[in-house]
Amino acid sequence: MTLPEGKNFGRMKAPIDEVLPFTEAFYAIVRIQSGGGEGFVLSERGNPVAAGFKDRSRDLAADRAISSLSDEKCPVCMLFRYDENEYREALHRCRESGHALIKETEARSFAIPEERSAPSLTDGALDLILSQPGVIAVSAFFEGFAVQSAGAADFDRIAAVAEDLLRAGSKIARDLETGDLDQIILETPGGKLIIAPFGDLSICILTASNANLGLVRLALRSIRWGE
Repeated sequence: MTLPEGKNFGRMKAPIDEVLPFTEAFYAIVRIQSGGGEGFVLSERGNPVAAGFKDRSRDLAADRAISSLSDEKCPVCMLFRYDENEYREALHRCRESGHALIKETEARSFAIPEERSAPSLTDGALDLILSQPGVIAVSAFFEGFAVQSAGAADFDRIAAVAEDLLRAGSKIARDLETGDLDQIILETPGGKLIIAPFGDLSICILTASNANLGLVRLALRSIRWGE
């Protein structure tokens, strides 16, 4: 079965139940390589709705596939974002081929929710970032004032510093004519500070020096998509 390609937005090596939260803001397919086999999980905003896995001796679909994939401790997972049309097409093909996780009677009446124009900055979104290894605190701020935070830090101080960095970085980007500012990373021996715009707000993330920046940036990208 061939499914729509989607738009690649990241890669990680982790159990599938730790990967799916990265897709909560949109439709996605997670393509998985593990143990000499390949599989996929179709995700509707973080919830698996179809799955498949195939290796030399097995060709699993639906519940058997998701059960087998869930047992994998550290598979290679490649995340691809779907637009609504791609998701509809993928779900249709999964239903036709028996890869959908829901019962056929439910599948016929299964309605695809309306596409949201933008993800909201929920406590769950902040928790997703905070749960990444090495992240100490995360805060959304506006005009130098923290408005929503998680973790342990002096958020008022961090928000004020982050605002200064954000303004300086935005000016540099304008002067260099390199486009809109996407992200600022301040790295020191004592830790890292990542700053990124999020709609009318901005997000700053304080981490330890050994934090996995790849996972932090992937989590940030996943909650910012569609803003």
